[in-house]
Amino acid sequence: MKTTKIIAITGIMAALLLSVAVMPVRSFARENMPVTIEIPITYIVNGNDEIAGGDTFTLEPDDPDAPMPGDAAGGKKAISISKEGSYSFGSIYCDRPGVWRYTISRDLTEKKGVTKDDSIYRAKVIALNDGHGYVLVYLGGSDEKHELVYTDRVAPDTGDYENSLLIYSGLAAAAAAAFITIAAFRHKNRKKEA
Repeated sequence: MKTTKIIAITGIMAALLLSVAVMPVRSFARENMPVTIEIPITYIVNGNDEIAGGDTFTLEPDDPDAPMPGDAAGGKKAISISKEGSYSFGSIYCDRPGVWRYTISRDLTEKKGVTKDDSIYRAKVIALNDGHGYVLVYLGGSDEKHELVYTDRVAPDTGDYENSLLIYSGLAAAAAAAFITIAAFRHKNRKKEA
């Protein structure tokens, strides 16, 4: 009877060991879960936001094999921003874990009365195999984390500059003429008194 129990236990153990050996290894290993990440960008205008904006912002990877938004062209992703607000370069699908670095820059257009932010940012995208992803942004060559924000300043509109200049020039000339007339009148009166 004891022998039969030992044989039964040995058979069960052998069956368990055999089933474990035949199972695919990936059942025990953690599978890589894809991650979708977005790089947010904020555009702020101090002043009249109707005359600012209209520039192109570009996302460019350091590594040509880095994941990019689906509609990227020529290894870059460009978006045009015309109004103040929050934007994104689009979803970046990472099908494997990794760390990728990107440069964010702005193609500036000249606009009268607008001082434009020409900062260059660096972004580090981190995709983990557990389905989580992170974006870290740095300003220029700094190691300090920063938000991806561009801020433009619009000078206040004071009206028609050319007409204002003519008015002020005319007033200055009239004041000078009045000063000369008064000085001449006083000089004439002093001569009469002497």
